[in-house]
Amino acid sequence: MKHKIRVQVPVEKRGLLGIKKTVMETRTIEVDGKTYKKLKREWENRPYSIEEMMFYDEIFDEWDN
Repeated sequence: MKHKIRVQVPVEKRGLLGIKKTVMETRTIEVDGKTYKKLKREWENRPYSIEEMMFYDEIFDEWDN
């Protein structure tokens, strides 16, 4: 079974004065079931980002007071 997922890929673009820079673009790709399950497992086991840690810290600090 095929699954469509959105991923961010680095793309090199020309900026002002022709200077190259690398930017992240979101693209939709199609993967098979085995790869989809692997990516899903990796996403669930990833460490929290700084924004998520700050969000959880803010939520649980409110309950302590």
